[in-house]
Formats: sequence, C-alpha cells, structure tokens
Amino acid sequence: MTPKQSRSTYRAGDRKETFWDRLGSRRRTLALIGLALFLIADVILVGLAFTANGPSADDRTQRPIPTFGGTPSTTAAPEATEEPAAAEPTDRFIAAGSATVLWRATQGTCEAPALVERSADAGVTWAAVPTVETFDLRIVYALTATSEDELQLVGSAGPDCSVGGYSSTDAGDTWASTPELLSTIAYQTPVAPDGSTTVVMTGQPVVAPCPVIEALAADATRTVTACSAVLAEWDATNGSWTAIPFAGIHAVELQPEQILFAARGVTGCTGLGILRVPGTTLTATSAPESVGCVAEADLTAPAALTSAEGASWLWVGDLLFSSPDGGTSWAAVPS
Repeated sequence: MTPKQSRSTYRAGDRKETFWDRLGSRRRTLALIGLALFLIADVILVGLAFTANGPSADDRTQRPIPTFGGTPSTTAAPEATEEPAAAEPTDRFIAAGSATVLWRATQGTCEAPALVERSADAGVTWAAVPTVETFDLRIVYALTATSEDELQLVGSAGPDCSVGGYSSTDAGDTWASTPELLSTIAYQTPVAPDGSTTVVMTGQPVVAPCPVIEALAADATRTVTACSAVLAEWDATNGSWTAIPFAGIHAVELQPEQILFAARGVTGCTGLGILRVPGTTLTATSAPESVGCVAEADLTAPAALTSAEGASWLWVGDLLFSSPDGGTSWAAVPS
C-alpha cells in the first residue's frame, strides 16, 4: 500500500445495527409524526397554564409590586384620605386694654376649648393665655378688658361645661371665679341646633329681636345686637328693643358716644365698610354714617371690632386690620 492509502476509510459493514435501523421506513415515519404531535400538545398545555395564572383580558390595570422593608413604594397603596376637619367656631371676640395691649378669643365648644390670646405690641404678635390649664375654660360668651392686665370673661368651664364669670388682674397668669359678672355683663349663647340664640342680661334670658343674632356688643349701660337686617338696642326702661334697618353687619362695638360697626354691601366699599351711629341711645330715627372701608376684608369670614385711645382694630378671618384715626383709614397689621 502506498502512503496515500494508509488513512482509514468508512465501510457500512463496520457499523452496528441500531433500534432505529431495525424499524422499517413506515414505522419510522409514524414515530416522527407521534413525536411532533407530542411537542405541539406540550406547547398548548404550557400556554394554557400561563393564561390561567395571568391577568384576564378584562383586567389590564397594572398592580403594584409589593416591597418588603426599606421605604414603602408610593404606589404600594392608595393615597390616604384625611378625615374631614371639625368646623371651627365662627364667633370671635377682641378687646383692647390700651393702644398697645389687645386680647382676643375664639368661642370654642365644650369639646374643642376656646383659645384666648394676648398681644403687647398692638396685634403684631400673640401669646396664648393658659385658660384651659388654669380653670379649664371651654366656651367664651363675652370678653372685656379694663386695662392692660385686667380681663373679664363669661364662659363655660370644667368637665360639666357650666357657665360662670372669670377675671384676671395679672395679664392672664392667674384667674379668679367672679360670679357677679353673670349679672353685669350681657352675652349671647352659641347658636343652637335649630339655629336660635339667646341673649342673657342681668343673668336672665331675654327674647332676641330676631331669630339669629349675628353680632352683639355690651357695656355697663348698653346692649346692642345686629341681626340679618336690623341693628337693635335694648331699652331697659320698657323691656323692649329699638331697631333700625341695616343688613350685612359683621361686627359691632359700643363706644361712649356712638355705635361703631362693620358691614358688607356698603356703597363704594368692596370689603367691609366701617359705619357709626352717633348718640348715647339708638332711636327709630338714628341714621348710620359711613366712616371708612377695609377693602381687603374677607366678606365670608367672621369678624370682631374693638377700640382704645383713638385706635381701632378689626379681626377678620386670619387677618387683623388697624386704624389710627378711629376707623377712617385701615391697614393690615404685619404678622
């Protein structure tokens, strides 16, 4: 043999016979067909399994991926909805002890106590007076100041929320029970569920001049109320009310020689107009006179009015306005 013939060659006779060789051509064909059918059936079954565990055609909304530990995903739960806040009391009170010292209070309820505050810089800053901690004040019905350090109020206090008179002579640091205030200060009770209110004078309820009183002001000798369409003063000599028509009054203050009040709907004023009724007694012929305008005042917010030593303040909503000239010109007090 020559060198080129030394490589091995393949001969059919050298291969061993296999099981596939022993099958005839017909059987081999049938076997291939069976294998193909098995593979097709397997693919169908796998697809059905994925369909049964996946989202349906009707539910294609993406769902959050749950997280464990760390910062929770912002999509892991729907946004929390806060409970509606309780409505704040609408009535408020403000009293001036001088041209620089002011007192103010919300009315409060037996469940949500009133907040009493004092300012020593004409309303620029305010400090809470600890009435809840000292005598458990809940509701304020009337608030008067006779000096920078002396304050008197009628309100409900204690667990039973009973009405009483209270006074302080040291700027609200301590308080004394003063029951005689119930017979010397006139006040209005909070609005009842049926919408009615009661005026209390000398410790006794008095029939109001209208179903709902929107503002009340009183001193040692006079009591004035404002209703939806009238301004009325109590006449102690005959036990009746004297009224003049006037609508939209938000706040009233009694001064020695006049009634000062703030009202909406005053011609030429887009906010609350400031008006006065001169005289020491309201009569059927009394006529209000326009004094000034607080153009920025919120017409939908509750208001309270006070004056001392020629200066005036109007507390409306979250803003306090001051006037250095008895109500003619007004500006917001910076806070």
